[in-house]
Formats: sequence, structure tokens, C-alpha cells
Amino acid sequence: MLSGPRGWMVASGVLGVAVVVLAGLLAWRWDGEGGGGAPTNSPGWTAAGPRSATHEHADFALVIRGERFDFGEPRFLSDTEGKELSEHVHIHAPRFGVVHVHSTLATWDEFFRSLGFTLTDPSFPGVTAERTCLALPSGEKLCNSATERWSFIANGVPVDGLATVNIGDLSRVLLSYGPETPGEAMAKYWGLVTDEACIPSELCRERIPANEPPETCSGRGSCTR
Repeated sequence: MLSGPRGWMVASGVLGVAVVVLAGLLAWRWDGEGGGGAPTNSPGWTAAGPRSATHEHADFALVIRGERFDFGEPRFLSDTEGKELSEHVHIHAPRFGVVHVHSTLATWDEFFRSLGFTLTDPSFPGVTAERTCLALPSGEKLCNSATERWSFIANGVPVDGLATVNIGDLSRVLLSYGPETPGEAMAKYWGLVTDEACIPSELCRERIPANEPPETCSGRGSCTR
């Protein structure tokens, strides 16, 4: 057994190597791309585990004080000119109410963050209804208050929150902010949520307009760029 200064030097060296190895393992696990030299287009990891490639679609609408938010602005769109706001989940023309999901475990929080929004709701542990807010790209923050509140509807059912919920294939989601209760928001605004996710998924080809150019991203499991 080594003792004295030499022993301490050996022990310190072993401890240093262990620290470097552990740091490398942690970086590989949590760098968001799988690490370890993974290609930049790898679906990577989330806190919930590894991701894999997929191609699914969902319909959504954001309504603020009775007005549907316009996601047709170029700043919110991924296109064929090299701009892709997120490789995991994004929207394309011509259907601005349809989300394209390219990696498993993609959440509504991830989608909105890629567009400059920050949604905080009770789907996060420890977040109460009173702390529910959506920060807009403009910097404006809309929070629950005595006169206005957020309503979240998923597939026709009111839910407490959506941020950490995985985006489901062919699901329909409404986020509404105003004086309405969830039931009132459902009655007023559910019709603003499209049911067009089946079109880029090519599950309802008969609904594709005859004169419409091929969509940037369509088909199940493939993406035409």
C-alpha cells in the first residue's frame, strides 16, 4: 500500500482521471444531441430518454382574447431555403395550424420555445394554475389573473396544462387566453382548430386540393425537401 507524498500523487491522478471520464459521460448524456460524436441531425436525447426519428402531425390553435394567433408569418416557418427553427418539431406553409413532428418525445413546450414563446403551466411539477403564463416573442407575458385565464383543450377535453405533453399523432389542441372558462373557450374556439394533420400524413389524400403544389414536408416517415 502506497503512503506518503507518492501515494497521494497516485491517488490524485486516479481521481482526476475519474472526474474527466464522469464529465465526459454526463456531457454525452445531456448535450441534447446524444453527444459522443453524434451527427448534428441526430434526434438525440431528452430528459425522458433517447429520441428516434419519426414523422407525425398534429393540429393546434392559439387564441388570445378572441383572436387566433397568426403563425403564417415567415419568422415562425421552417422552409426550403435552409431555415429550420427546430429539427425536431416545426411548421411549414401552407398549413400554419399543423405541427410537423420529426423526433419522438417532442413536446408542446419544445415547439413553442423554438418559435420564441415560453409556456409555463401545471404540466410542470410544482407549477400551480395561478402561475400559468405564456410569454410571447414580443416580450408580452399573459398570465392567469382574476379576470383572464388560460384554457387548454386536448382532443376535445379540458386539461390542466400542455407544455410537457408529448405531441400526439393527429391530435388536436387549443390554447385560449381570455375571460372564458374552459367550457366556454371550447364552445367558442374549438372550431378554429383545424383537422388537416391527416393531409401531410397522406392519410386523407382526397382532401388535397388538385392544384396545390407538393408540400415541403409530407408523408409518414419521410420528408421531401
